[in-house]
Amino acid sequence: MVRLSPAHLAIGAAAVAGLAYAATQRRAQSAADAPSDGSSDGTDGSSAEPTMLEDLQASTESAMNRIIGYAAASMAVSPDGLAAIKSHEGCKLTRYRLGDGGWSIGWGRYYKDGGPVPPETITQDQADAWLTDDVDAKGAKWVRAYVKVNVTQAQFDALASMAYNLSPKSFSVIADAVNAGQDPQDAAMRYTLPGSKFERGLINRRTQELAMYRSEGIAA
Repeated sequence: MVRLSPAHLAIGAAAVAGLAYAATQRRAQSAADAPSDGSSDGTDGSSAEPTMLEDLQASTESAMNRIIGYAAASMAVSPDGLAAIKSHEGCKLTRYRLGDGGWSIGWGRYYKDGGPVPPETITQDQADAWLTDDVDAKGAKWVRAYVKVNVTQAQFDALASMAYNLSPKSFSVIADAVNAGQDPQDAAMRYTLPGSKFERGLINRRTQELAMYRSEGIAA
């Protein structure tokens, strides 16, 4: 049996304490920023880009969740889940400007102003490959980090679709509901951009994601 020195135990305890503090701060900030009137922080790439701190916290929390043994920490989006996400996204093989700045191409891959510019055109195969990568990095990643309970594959896919459509801060509100043992409907329906031209489409999306979430029952 491997015996850890007091110094190693102290370092481990400090790491766990730091992670717990970061998670507490994230939840507190999420609660403070969460809209109470159903409004959202937006659903496009420019508003949903994670900060460096969020990326670091996600990597740390995912690692801890794998150690604890939560199923979600080791899961990936299934082909059915990816197909469902595609049904909500448009695909354009020619780059285009976004209304609030930046570029997009394919299944919504985002390029901010001041950085690399996307190619003028891409193939369908390239767009599909990018979507797989982006869904993992900007959807599944946040489920693995923020969901602290076991979930079914359908639940993971549904949550990844929500996370892919929202900022990490907004998705954490949904994750907190799941972690509390609640059906995430009330939390998810807060993010439908009421009064905007996107509201009806987002209501439909959330409704379909919630149906997928419930389709396999409750995880053991």
